[in-house]
Amino acid sequence: MKTPTLFHPLLSKATLLLTSIALISLLSGCGKDKDEFPGKIKIVAAENFYGEVAQAVGGDLVHVVSLLTSPDMDPHDFEPTPQASKDVDAAQIVIYNGIGYDEWMAKIIKASGGTDSKTVIAIGSDIMGKKEGDNEHLWYNPETFPKYAKVLAENLSKLDPLNADTYAKQADAYIATLAPATELAKELKQATAIPIAVSEPVFDYMAEALNLTVTDKKFELAAEEGADPAPADVAKLQDDIKAKKIKMFVYNTQSSSTTIQNMVALSKENGIPIIEVTETLPKDKNYIQWMTDILNQIKAALK
Repeated sequence: MKTPTLFHPLLSKATLLLTSIALISLLSGCGKDKDEFPGKIKIVAAENFYGEVAQAVGGDLVHVVSLLTSPDMDPHDFEPTPQASKDVDAAQIVIYNGIGYDEWMAKIIKASGGTDSKTVIAIGSDIMGKKEGDNEHLWYNPETFPKYAKVLAENLSKLDPLNADTYAKQADAYIATLAPATELAKELKQATAIPIAVSEPVFDYMAEALNLTVTDKKFELAAEEGADPAPADVAKLQDDIKAKKIKMFVYNTQSSSTTIQNMVALSKENGIPIIEVTETLPKDKNYIQWMTDILNQIKAALK
């Protein structure tokens, strides 16, 4: 007996047609993802203030993705999304702070092939000559961003030699935008060291540039490590505040504790100016606005 066939010519043609359309759509979609920014150098920056520089130096010739984009994100505890890994994998240049600050980025870079597959710029070690264990908050160092802009322009030029002049000019133009903060910092630099206290080391590079001496090193280190300062260090800072031995108290508003809050309150009671700083870029501000606002607080405190 002949086995009945389940083959139906019309059904088969329709199925093949639908399958072909689905396959073409899928391939077309993949193509759009790959060519979403055709001809542009793809850059991923761990922190948005580094991404800001990348966009300024690269201009219309680059597409920049910053992973840390909200002031509410903790750079130390950031959990990268699958999309972040995809962005890094597709990038030609990856920029991060390094020296232990954003270790999660180093892991993503390694998983995506490391420096063999892309240009990696670690601001701390590659540009500023720092090592793990050094102060991580390099964006408060007035020398960091001009150096970074120059290095980035050089790396973009290696990938795109025909536009080398454009990258160099755009780096110079960006550095010129830093002039208000640079000039203000020069104006505020003290001829004689002035003692200050800080809640943690976020501001220390800028303090050094202005010749402001941090007097509570043990206190700030404990705060940085999430530990309670030793009673003797707390007592010393309290005494310095009450005796007005410090000119200002620099307070990182994003990292606090009961002890730090008590120091802020004690400073206010004793007429010690409070300088409010943050670790991440505030909402609706760019880097130059951020730094200028802080320097203006310093200027008022030094009067």
